[in-house]
Amino acid sequence: MIISWIKQYILPKEVDFLSALSTHAVIIQTIVDNLEQCYLHPHTPPCKAMIEDQKKASQIRDSNMNELLNTFITPIDRESIYRVITELDWIAISIKHFALELHAYKIVTLDQEYASMIQAIKKQADHLSLGFQSLRKDDQKTAQTVKEIRDTYDTLMLIYIQKMAKLSNSDNTKEIFIHQSLLWQLKEISKRMRMTANSLEDIIMKMA
Repeated sequence: MIISWIKQYILPKEVDFLSALSTHAVIIQTIVDNLEQCYLHPHTPPCKAMIEDQKKASQIRDSNMNELLNTFITPIDRESIYRVITELDWIAISIKHFALELHAYKIVTLDQEYASMIQAIKKQADHLSLGFQSLRKDDQKTAQTVKEIRDTYDTLMLIYIQKMAKLSNSDNTKEIFIHQSLLWQLKEISKRMRMTANSLEDIIMKMA
């Protein structure tokens, strides 16, 4: 009874930020799943779900940031937590921008090269979610997921370069403009996945 009272009223508030970050990573994984379903297997529900999940991701971001601002005790330094929160937020924002561009250009389906890039991003999102879930449980497994995310980024970049090389041979200026912008967005999403993986690795080192 006394210990409970001390924890509630005297000791500084503790928040399980690692679980909170894991929850954020899971919603990013869901957004990417819906992105794949929406544009590679066109159906209305996944497109609507993606919009709703982006709103949830924004709410999780705001909640985690608010907790960080109002919590004294954190499992690792506050800068590391802040960095992951903002990086996960950037992934969601980048996906949103990609979807907005597709809508603006009236594109509802994507070709196989785009499919390969989105599937690579999905693989990164899956590994990122697994990486956060295995924190505090299996450092080696988390470290392996980080490596997989980096390797997948390299794979995506090869597809990106090949697609850009094909575009360079086109005489259609409009086609070049549209696809250059869309491809850049996908590259950015993948790059931000890799940056978040680097921050995840930083957390492993600090907790070791």
